[in-house]
Amino acid sequence: MNLLTMRAKFLLLLTMLSFSLPAFGEKAVSPGFKSQLLKEELALARTSSSYFTIDLQTRVVQLKARGLTLREWKIDGLRWWGDSVPLQAITLEKKSALFAPKRKKIKPGANQEGGTFELDVLELKDMPSSFSLYMERGLYVYIRPRPDNFLSRAWEIGRFLRWYTWVPLKNLWFEVRKKPLTALDIRVANKEEAKALYWALGEGFRGLIYLF
Repeated sequence: MNLLTMRAKFLLLLTMLSFSLPAFGEKAVSPGFKSQLLKEELALARTSSSYFTIDLQTRVVQLKARGLTLREWKIDGLRWWGDSVPLQAITLEKKSALFAPKRKKIKPGANQEGGTFELDVLELKDMPSSFSLYMERGLYVYIRPRPDNFLSRAWEIGRFLRWYTWVPLKNLWFEVRKKPLTALDIRVANKEEAKALYWALGEGFRGLIYLF
């Protein structure tokens, strides 16, 4: 078997593993899991802060407060790599995007041209539609919209290469360092949904990510 054949089989295996998530709807939920999930979410609901849940079985992301759902996003596509996620509250440590929104820096006392002042407020349209969420315990969540034009489909090629080259290499590096790594690639229906998700999830938010 030559090197080229081995490489082709390796890439095929990665593809099969990446898209071989369990048939979520066919798996029974144990009473112990339900009890632990209720306990963890109750602890989050008792705080004054908003929190998020990502249910990988029903494929839905929810923004909640006091146990009430404020907004939800359907997961249109899902890929998974690495370790399982423990059923514990986890913190969103950082958001990252290639074109992250930035406010203009205004120096106190500086004169504004024309003698007028306009408040620089970021709006939903200013949010990125493709971004990464870095959670604690080595959890990376990549969010992207369904491609709807030629340019976005071309970007999908880059994301494909990143998923099947960079993520496995990062996983190997984390294994050498004996650190956990989990990567989720989540696709939502469109750019508006992705932008709203970026807007809603703030750094420091806590939440639950679970798979039955």
